[in-house]
Amino acid sequence: MSQAYNYCNDFVKRFSYERYLSTLYAPITARPSLIALYAFACEIARIRELVNEPMPGEIRLQWWHDALSGTDHGDVMHNPVAQAIIETIEHHKLPREPFLNLISARRFDLYSDPMPTVNDLEGYCGETSSALVLLASMILSGKPADRQVSDACGHGGVAYAMSGLMQTLAWQASRQQQFIPKEVLERHDVDPNALKGNRSDDGVWAVFEEMVELSRKHLDDCEEALEGIDKSVLPAFLPVFQVELFFNEADKDSFEPLQVCGGAPHIRRMWHMWRTSRRLARLSRK
Repeated sequence: MSQAYNYCNDFVKRFSYERYLSTLYAPITARPSLIALYAFACEIARIRELVNEPMPGEIRLQWWHDALSGTDHGDVMHNPVAQAIIETIEHHKLPREPFLNLISARRFDLYSDPMPTVNDLEGYCGETSSALVLLASMILSGKPADRQVSDACGHGGVAYAMSGLMQTLAWQASRQQQFIPKEVLERHDVDPNALKGNRSDDGVWAVFEEMVELSRKHLDDCEEALEGIDKSVLPAFLPVFQVELFFNEADKDSFEPLQVCGGAPHIRRMWHMWRTSRRLARLSRK
C-alpha cells in the first residue's frame, strides 16, 4: 500500500471506524480502493467543522470539484486523499458524477438554511451516503450496479445518514444547522430552538420518533433488497447495519435525543458487524 493509502487508512480508522472495519471483510485487493473512497467521504464531510464561515468551505469544495473533474492543474496529487481517490476512480473506471454530486450536496452543510421536506432530506442522504454504498459495491463487484443493488444502496445509504443525523440533534442546532425537515417540525408544532436544549419535550420526542421510524423503514427496505444479491457486494453494506446499535439505544427508557450519542464501544461494533456479515451472507447468492 502506498504512502497515500496508508494515510487514508489511518484517517478512516479515526473518523469512520465502522467503515474501516467493513473493509476488513473485503478481498485484500479491494481494501485500498474502499479506504480511498471512505477517506474522500470523511474529508468532504469534515469541511463544515474546519471553517468558521461559508466562503472558505465553498473554496475547499470547489477545489475538490476541480480536482475530480480534471480541471485543476495544481498540486492535486500532493494531497494524499486526492491522490488515492483519483487513482481509485481511474483504476476501477468509476463514474465521476456521483463524486461531484456528493460535493455539491455538501454545500448545504455550510449554511443555516432549514431542510424543507422529507423528500429533500432523503435526496441529501442519497447523494452524500447512498452514492458511497453504490460506489463501494462497484469496486467490490467490478461492474456497474444492477437495479437490485441500486435499490439496496439507495435505502441503505439513507438509513445510515439519517440515523447519524438523529444522533447529533443538539450538536447540529448549536451550529445553527437544521437537518430535521421543516415540514416535520411544523407537523408536531416544534420550534427549531427547542432542539438546542438539554431535555426533550413531547414535541421533540414526536419529531425524533418519526425520523427514527423513517430510518428504520429504509433499513428494512435495504435488507429486503439484499435477498439473493451477489455476495461480493456485501462488505459495502456492513457499515449501514451498524445503525441497529443506535436503534437499540434509542429504544431504552433512559435515552435522551438531545444528548449526543457517543456510539457503541469498538468491541461491540466489531461483534455486531461480524454477526451482520453472517446474517447478510445467508440472504445472498454465491
